[in-house]
Amino acid sequence: MNRIKYNSILLSLTLFMLACGKKTEPSTESAEVASTQEMSGNTVTLSTEQAEQATIQTGTFTLRPLSDYLDVNAELVLGKEHTALVSAFTEGIISELRIRNNSNVAKGGVLAVLRKPDLLDLQQQYLENKDRMVFLETEYQRYKALKENDATATKNFQKAEADWRAAQTSGKLLAAKLRQYQIDPAKLTPDNLRTELLITSPVAGVVTRVDASLGQALNLGDPICEVSNLAYLHPVLYVFEKNLNQVKAGQKVHLKFPGGNEQVFNAHIDYLERSVDAERKTVRVHARFDHTSAASNQQMAKGGFLNARIALAEAGLLPALPEEAVIQEQGGYFIFYQEKKEARSITFRRVPVKRGPANDGYVAVEPLETLPQGAAIVLKGAYYVSANGGVSAEE
Repeated sequence: MNRIKYNSILLSLTLFMLACGKKTEPSTESAEVASTQEMSGNTVTLSTEQAEQATIQTGTFTLRPLSDYLDVNAELVLGKEHTALVSAFTEGIISELRIRNNSNVAKGGVLAVLRKPDLLDLQQQYLENKDRMVFLETEYQRYKALKENDATATKNFQKAEADWRAAQTSGKLLAAKLRQYQIDPAKLTPDNLRTELLITSPVAGVVTRVDASLGQALNLGDPICEVSNLAYLHPVLYVFEKNLNQVKAGQKVHLKFPGGNEQVFNAHIDYLERSVDAERKTVRVHARFDHTSAASNQQMAKGGFLNARIALAEAGLLPALPEEAVIQEQGGYFIFYQEKKEARSITFRRVPVKRGPANDGYVAVEPLETLPQGAAIVLKGAYYVSANGGVSAEE
């Protein structure tokens, strides 16, 4: 209160002296000085034009529900159960390649066409065996009728029965092989023989890698492409062992791309692995995106890195400022408040502060010096004030 009174008296005296002085027009040199910033100790003086140009906004603290947090690195990972490595299930030559990187495919959608000329042999064997079974069944029925009165017929019946049963077994085996090659035995005729096979996707998703080329000869098991269901993309947080006692399932996580826009993706911790990552010397903590953030994961790519912030214990309602109001320089954190406002200039004072928990663009702030009652704190434009003032510590 004393300080406010002191400032009011000082301002009144200044105005009185100016009113009693000579009323002369300011020289060009004086105008130039008034339009530039001045620095003295921990104060910065800007012209009113500069302050307006920088759209500096002032205000005061607000109470916010903030939490302590733990900053860690995160990586976007897709489980193997949601990734399909499509490979050739037989030898052949790729006659069509119907995909490219980042193609969307449905489950059962055609990825490529494989030409397999020797597939004709299998279809020929099936059709010949099918025709032979008609003759063998006729022989079986004939000898069955004769065996009651003829010993020789009984022997022939046994042979006919064995041949018929063997043909039935061969027919079933050949039919099963045809189904593996996507050929329906019941619809196979000499007029619709096939030499090409369709390679289909076992899952719905996006093609994240193409390994084969048009006209390439493939052997059994050769890779064709990779299909990933990115709807199940989730962040894996890398937490050092010393911090594991602070982390548990259900905690909220806020993620942002490094160096990107300020969009925040919300998630929660799902589970912690029980082994240490050999490369990073950390424990992998799996998180799941919330529903609102999951809808935005189309811009995400498998293997991408993010900055993650794990919310720890709730700290309650704390005095907070927008994060842009707190500047970092000279190894510490500072804020500015408006100390004096005149017709042609505004003076700001820098105050060191201690940062606390942060969330949703606000950070808890504890001034390390006493602020005047009702101080107008710079909420927007603090970095402009600092950059134009070249503030240095007072002697």
